Amino acid sequence: MQREDIEALLPELQAFHQRFGQYFCRTEGRLLSEKYLMGLTLPIERKNVENLAEQVGVSTRVLQRFVTESPWDDQGCISELQKLVGEGCGSKDGVLILDDTGFAKKGQRSAGVGRQYSGTLGRTDNCQIGVFLSYASRKGHTLVDRRLYLMKQWFGAEASERRRWAGVPDNVQFHTKLELGMEMVKAADAAGHLPYEWVTGDAAYGDCHDLRTAVEELQKLYCFEVSSTSAVWLTPPEWQVPAGQGPRGRRRTRAKPTTASSRSQTVASVAADPHVVTWIRHRVQEGAKGPREYEFARVRVIEKRHRRPGSEGWLMLRRPVGGGEVKYYLSNAPEDTPLETMAHVGCLRWTIEENFELAKGEVGLDHYEVTQYRGWYNHITMSMMALAFLKQVQWKWGKKITRQRSRDTRVAPRRSPRDRVDCGHSYCVASPSTAA
Repeated sequence: MQREDIEALLPELQAFHQRFGQYFCRTEGRLLSEKYLMGLTLPIERKNVENLAEQVGVSTRVLQRFVTESPWDDQGCISELQKLVGEGCGSKDGVLILDDTGFAKKGQRSAGVGRQYSGTLGRTDNCQIGVFLSYASRKGHTLVDRRLYLMKQWFGAEASERRRWAGVPDNVQFHTKLELGMEMVKAADAAGHLPYEWVTGDAAYGDCHDLRTAVEELQKLYCFEVSSTSAVWLTPPEWQVPAGQGPRGRRRTRAKPTTASSRSQTVASVAADPHVVTWIRHRVQEGAKGPREYEFARVRVIEKRHRRPGSEGWLMLRRPVGGGEVKYYLSNAPEDTPLETMAHVGCLRWTIEENFELAKGEVGLDHYEVTQYRGWYNHITMSMMALAFLKQVQWKWGKKITRQRSRDTRVAPRRSPRDRVDCGHSYCVASPSTAA
């Protein structure tokens, strides 16, 4: 989007911002939040506070205070954002997607910073890690929640001064990335603004037995990617409480596998057995470049959770056409679930990666220079709002042009810069029925 596009859309931006106005303190806070939001959507290279202030005509010090200290309700903004996304692209078969991304940092005072592995950076480095929740449907996708991950080194008496300097609240406790992800899924489910049926994520989240159990307890379906070493049973194992007394004369209560019980095996060994697996070529909507073809296979299995039998479900396999690296997925979907549906859900994980790339490149998700805990949440929240606004506008433009084409197919409509839309761009994800 160019500057003239934003200027033309200023009324829409103001209407969008009004939905969030109640969550900012006083008139000054509402004005500054609108300026900050506008600055994040402008086509400038580096969207730190100094550059934003210059572009929108506000004092740098005032804007810095707004993003780092102003006590506005960022969680209220997240709730309103989820309402907006649910209204704009909500679908009863929507999908919640979990993933994390790294923010490279120098120094040791930024909240949560430390030497840790980041898949974004591809190495262990000094950085912050944010865990994010994204929502996707056939109508579109965007980021809808976030949590800052703080390593264990940030807790304990020896780190109290560090936490005080970074403004980490006293009630913040250590949580793993998996626990933060689980927390966001449960919060979105409790709020009820995002209609969804599925939860998905990469193997870093799918390997967590407790996360898959938590999704089941919400009475939702999952299709998580898992590691090749994940264990399953192809036939129900025979488990029973052994007869007799235990070693200290206590009554036995814990079931164990019998000698006749089948043995579990890794999902990789299942995939390698041609007598068990039958590959089927299937086309899925994946990536900004449009549909791609893969080979899929699936087998009904019993999951192995914490060394015990878990739920019955599907092991789904995916590989490039003709062979190649295999991806493994576990799902609690019912037996009559079409392969097409599971393939679609499993492949939707690319959308959150695209959202990260777009948010960092277009709305300054990683351009912040704040060190405070509150400052991180404030900036990230505003960036997510800006991303949702741009996606909403691009989707509207795409629909408008599609209708115009359908009315007159003899002459291709001329596109001014304010009407330009690239349906292959990451702003706009066409449904399978409209994809080129």
